[in-house]
Amino acid sequence: MLKYQLLAGAAVIGLVAQFAISGAGHADMAKVDLAPNKLGTAADMWPISKVCGTKKIKVAFADGWGGNYWRHITRGEFEDEASKCPNITEARYTDGEGDASKHISDIQALVAQHFDVIVVFADTGEAVLKELRKATQAGVAVVPFTTGDAPFGEMGKDYTVRATESQIELGKLEAAWMVKTLGGKGNVIVDGGFPGNPMTTSQAVGWKDVFAKSPGIKVLEGPVDTNWDPALAQKLTAAEIAKYGQIDGIIAETTGPIRAFQAAGKPIPAYFGQELNDLSCLWADNHDKNPSFKLATASAHTWLIRLALRKGVAAAEGINDTEPSLVKLDILEDSTSSDSKLAVTCDKSLPMDSIYRSSMLTKDKIQKLLAK
Repeated sequence: MLKYQLLAGAAVIGLVAQFAISGAGHADMAKVDLAPNKLGTAADMWPISKVCGTKKIKVAFADGWGGNYWRHITRGEFEDEASKCPNITEARYTDGEGDASKHISDIQALVAQHFDVIVVFADTGEAVLKELRKATQAGVAVVPFTTGDAPFGEMGKDYTVRATESQIELGKLEAAWMVKTLGGKGNVIVDGGFPGNPMTTSQAVGWKDVFAKSPGIKVLEGPVDTNWDPALAQKLTAAEIAKYGQIDGIIAETTGPIRAFQAAGKPIPAYFGQELNDLSCLWADNHDKNPSFKLATASAHTWLIRLALRKGVAAAEGINDTEPSLVKLDILEDSTSSDSKLAVTCDKSLPMDSIYRSSMLTKDKIQKLLAK
């Protein structure tokens, strides 16, 4: 932070999702319009003040794995958004540590402690769905976020609504940039996250569709399970360099693969990633000596958890929230573009593991979060 396949099919689920929720404390959720399959952009987002309501509620972020910069900043966005509703009496964070059983146990504990809203990053995919369904049936507003648009359980039954970027569209965006940058010919590797996670699954739908129409592009491996861990991604890429020799393009969300090319003394290939200060600074420091190192990034969308929280609060408060639940991302940086707005930006006053152009947090708050 899934296969938005196809929106027509998803719309059917969406109709079901408006909503058959059996909840003792939140019976009015069944009447709330949460626009479950509305597609939009970041420009369509609301301030949370529109949905805060007046009921005293407790909210939680049940993270599947809190072990990197993205999760730290995302947690900060969640806590910052929750602080804007005076009727939110508690904002809890739990870390599943990449362990499905702990993630499930965390959710069970939150339900037992009568949390009204649980926002979830479903790292473990299908494994956590049964517990989300139980929480939903118990009357909790359950909102998985950044799941991607692949089918993930059944909206309105397994959870209340999801708030996510369209990973299918992102996969298409990444692949189209790669095809254009490589002139329609080259060997490409695509990294993913945890095995079976819905975000990677959706993204693969998009890039596979584009690459299938470009016979000059050969996907050597992908999606590669890196657990979004830079060290593991570097190790796996080192093995791929030894195995294949010629790699012309990488799609990944960590800087691990770049470190592998540097360690091997190989030219860095064209790279599509997610906004990260370290990635932008690596390009700034190395592109002159590596003409093949073209770079594009998409928004790291840490702010999507704010949307997920608003949807959950609206459901718990019985207030309509017709913001888009499905958000289309655009390219944030592109070294191949002449548009100054897309210039690759390295800020060495910030930690290398920071995300700041994609975040709604101030630089000061990001620095404090990453210093913990």
